[in-house]
Amino acid sequence: MRILHLLSQTHLTGPEVYVAALCRRQMADGHHCFIVSDTLSVTTPADYQAMAIHNRSLVSRVRNIVRLARFCRANDIDLINAHSRAASWLANIVARITGVAYVSTLHGRQSRHAMRRRTNIYGRHIIVICEHLAGHVTDELNIRDADVRVIRNGLE
Repeated sequence: MRILHLLSQTHLTGPEVYVAALCRRQMADGHHCFIVSDTLSVTTPADYQAMAIHNRSLVSRVRNIVRLARFCRANDIDLINAHSRAASWLANIVARITGVAYVSTLHGRQSRHAMRRRTNIYGRHIIVICEHLAGHVTDELNIRDADVRVIRNGLE
């Protein structure tokens, strides 16, 4: 399987460390992993592509949608795994355009504002790292149409 891990970050974060460990495991199992993020601070065998995912200007978002759709097609991506709110927003649209499967991983609580309560940017398949976040997704973010699964962060 060819997996794209999508993150928005400008400095070292827990999700980046999580993705690096996940990629090492997935690649050991025979998968090909790609990481697209603003920066990458940790060592990983995955192919890395820098992209300003964190930039929320309309021009940047449209540019990123086009670039990610091209990236998915050029690299025959089978699955997009988004690991942040900005990454989920982009992946949700790119998955619809390309037909690539899409899953979001939530590593922490997400802010609640009216737009997010009306629109599920995280998709139909959501991974959370603990039961507390599963409750947050369904009860506070009011996402009822998704399959929410708890998969704890592993330790290497």
